[in-house]
This record gives sequence, structure tokens and C-alpha cells, in this order.
Amino acid sequence: MNEQEIIKPHLVKPLLDKVVFERLGFPSNNATINIKPEDFIDVRKVSEEVVKVTMTRELNIQPANLMKLAVTMSVDIPVDSIEFGKLPDPKGFIKTSQPVRILVSYISNMITNLSMNTILGPIVTPPNIQE
Repeated sequence: MNEQEIIKPHLVKPLLDKVVFERLGFPSNNATINIKPEDFIDVRKVSEEVVKVTMTRELNIQPANLMKLAVTMSVDIPVDSIEFGKLPDPKGFIKTSQPVRILVSYISNMITNLSMNTILGPIVTPPNIQE
């Protein structure tokens, strides 16, 4: 079954839900800085024909005393309820769909823009889900 049979054509409009940004401190000289993005994704059917996807990308920055940064966005995806119900793994299907790929790209871009003027410089995270 292809995506066009299940997801109805629509304008993908990811909405910003929440941003956590806190600059805490500066790295010590010659400190090794590690940044690992972690994604938390929630897929739920909010009506017969709409699936809401909410995703948070949180950056685990080591040393942890440098900054906190997380972005949460969501998107409503209209689906054909009959075809969607036939899927063996509806949530897995939605997680890999075009609207979710667009959502992840928006989040990745938002993190890059937010981190542009930090001591760490722009942080570019992958435009796909990190689990």
C-alpha cells in the first residue's frame, strides 16, 4: 500500500509547541564537547480522519553544564480511516511518512537557528528520527 492511498493530500503545517533553551555556562579550555540528539515521538489518532504527531528533539550536551536545548513541534495528518485501519503497524507507518519527515526537518532547522549565536555555534542535527 502506498502513502498516497492512506495519507490524504494536504498542506503540511508543523506547529511549534515548545522551546526549551537555557545557556548555562562556558566550556573549559580544551574541553571535549559531545552533542547527541534524542527524539521522543508521540503518534495518536485524534479523530477518525486525523492523526496527530508530536515530536520533541532534545540535545544531550556533555558537559551538561553548557546548555539545555529542546524543540517540540506537532503536525496533524489527515488519513483515510479505512486504509489506515488496515495497516499492520499504523504508528510505524506514520513515523516514516513524508509529513513526519517534513516535521523532523523543521525541528532540525529550528535547532540550527536557535544555536546559531551560542558558544557552540550552529548545531546541525540529522533530518531523520534519532531513537
